[in-house]
Amino acid sequence: MVEAYSGTILKLVEYELWCNFRALDFLEGLSSEECHRDFGFGWRTPYATMYHIANVMRTWSRCVGPVIDKPSPLPYTEELSLKEIRAMFVEIGDDWLTAVKQSHEQDLLDKNRRLHQVFHLVTHGSHHRGQLLSMLTLMGYEQPFEGGDFGGWSR
Repeated sequence: MVEAYSGTILKLVEYELWCNFRALDFLEGLSSEECHRDFGFGWRTPYATMYHIANVMRTWSRCVGPVIDKPSPLPYTEELSLKEIRAMFVEIGDDWLTAVKQSHEQDLLDKNRRLHQVFHLVTHGSHHRGQLLSMLTLMGYEQPFEGGDFGGWSR
């Protein structure tokens, strides 16, 4: 069953990563004050929202490969720069995409909730990027990308 959809699943993983990098591109152009502005919803600030997306991806992306090795989530910190969060996404993204491909090749992707974790990461990221895009709109910025347009992106 997964064979028929593997190309779409891999594109969805790529899309999730693309969206996160577009969000980081935009956040890196904000002032520190804007990045840490408290909006009172979700993870409250653009910075905390992006950190949370990276942290959850770091944790659950390790549950899709042939060997499931879920690390504990990192404690929340404001010590990491956006550049360091970007580095997390680079490392996570390469590893996650490779893990999905390897599990697919070994006929494991639909076993032990691996595919569930892939979809969890995509829906989780979309949810929080929606909050992030709302924060940016409330600051008066136009949305830098459409956060839920997989269909348009994948054309």
